[in-house]
Amino acid sequence: MDQLTHRSPGTYGRLERGALDSPSADYLRAVAGILKLTEQEWSAFYGYARGERPPAPLLSGAAEASRAYTWADVVEGFSSMAYACDYAGNILAYNEPLARMFPDRRVPVNTLWWLLFSDDARNKVLVDWEARWAPVLVPQIRAAAAQYPDDATLRQLKERCLADPRTRDLYRGVPVGHAHPDGDEKPLCHAELGRGWVTMCVSVPLGAPEVRLFLLRFRPEGEPRARRPEVRVEGEGERGLAGFFTVPAASL
Repeated sequence: MDQLTHRSPGTYGRLERGALDSPSADYLRAVAGILKLTEQEWSAFYGYARGERPPAPLLSGAAEASRAYTWADVVEGFSSMAYACDYAGNILAYNEPLARMFPDRRVPVNTLWWLLFSDDARNKVLVDWEARWAPVLVPQIRAAAAQYPDDATLRQLKERCLADPRTRDLYRGVPVGHAHPDGDEKPLCHAELGRGWVTMCVSVPLGAPEVRLFLLRFRPEGEPRARRPEVRVEGEGERGLAGFFTVPAASL
């Protein structure tokens, strides 16, 4: 392994024993490539080695990541509105309940673009768009654009945010950290069911970390539900890697 990664003898052995201080991300990625790790294994491997989550997935794009799943089958299994998109908001798959939410029953190509800049979204579907929706949506674009600066779609979304007087100040003034929609409940006017509240449940598949799976639970009328308190679990994990992975014979 040390020869394959062009490191001094004993480097990989120290890594396995948890005795290699702060191994670089590039070195860990090289090892992961040689071992042909899955995304789940890459996340665990990086966590053991550096005590943190990897800065990026092994796969080089959401299109590649999504090949591991048949998204149409996944989202069609939900009775509530559901869709899968990439990190830039581009739709990969959606179900029929989601299509019924839109006034023309046409699901947009990019959800972030529609949610922020569509007249239907601003004036018909997203109730109290200015105060309730835009302050949550704009930071999502800002955070994604910072993480994927070379993505053309995110660059266009950023430019549109900065050019639009209704989103410009939000983009410049809201901290990047305020960007996670999971668990949010917002007022919404469903094209068929009328006004109510939609709860957003968002997950990232372990095998496709550049994909976002959205499940939207709609509740007609009523008042917003109180958010449940967060549960914090604290503890320390072991950093040793011995025996966790085996070098393929073909790599020796």
